[in-house]
Amino acid sequence: MFPIHENGVWGYIDHKGNVVVSPQFDYAYYGSEGLFGVKKNGKEGFLSVENENIPIKYDAAGEFHEGYCPIKIDNLWGAINKRDEVIIPPFYKSIMHFSEGWVKVETMEGVIQFLDTEGVVQLQYTDVRVGNFSHGLAFFTDKKTKRNGYINKEGELVISSTLFKSGCKFAEGLAPARHYSGKWCFINPSGDIVIEPIYESIGFFSEGLCTFKRNEKTGYINKTGDVVIPPLFDFASDFYEGTAYVVVGERYGIINKRGEYIIEPKYTGTDTQSAEQKLIRFRLGEKNIYVDRHTGDEIFQFDYL
Repeated sequence: MFPIHENGVWGYIDHKGNVVVSPQFDYAYYGSEGLFGVKKNGKEGFLSVENENIPIKYDAAGEFHEGYCPIKIDNLWGAINKRDEVIIPPFYKSIMHFSEGWVKVETMEGVIQFLDTEGVVQLQYTDVRVGNFSHGLAFFTDKKTKRNGYINKEGELVISSTLFKSGCKFAEGLAPARHYSGKWCFINPSGDIVIEPIYESIGFFSEGLCTFKRNEKTGYINKTGDVVIPPLFDFASDFYEGTAYVVVGERYGIINKRGEYIIEPKYTGTDTQSAEQKLIRFRLGEKNIYVDRHTGDEIFQFDYL
């Protein structure tokens, strides 16, 4: 389903442009794992296309990942499952989404913990910066010693950053890392540099391709570092279902993996959250327009807020 706005309220259409949930909410979000966040009278809940809805009763809610979702009650965060059962009580200052069976939380005292799906503490840190786990690894910085690297789920520093000063999550087996030269490269889960540090900036691999920037223009490389689509764009999104949106000047269009335009750049803006949806929501003048990312057909339009 795809959010639409009419007469001051939000509802949903399907991928063919049919209204499937009449506009009635103060806000409607894109879905994740079959659940679609909605907001009404200052509270949030979820609509489901396959299961029961989750009542609109939370102060705030995130997205579902691995079957679980962060929720906020009385200014504290916890998590629920798809049956609306609280699996992590709302005791925490902040909570991320689940990744590889664990979720990162911060206690009111500023302690960073990783909890499993039963809410049991698996790792705990103070005075650190640490990311989510991907491929069994998380980037880690000790604020006191300034030591960087990746830890495993035993909390062991298994990749020490002797060559790079910051790193990101792994995606499709590779992680962006910033080399001490200031350029960006890619490492594998063993910590080896597999794509050399020659890039101004890089993204994450998606469907075998990754954005890179050169001379302020963006293109795509493959996993061997070969340029597959030259840097011709002012911005380019990750690929989803074989297509991506790109920006040339101030106009937005859609390309395939050969860099060919499905839609020449003509739109004036986009809703970035729709970049990983079957329909991409663009702007054109005073209209929002849902576009089929494969055919370029315009499916539904509504007024731009």
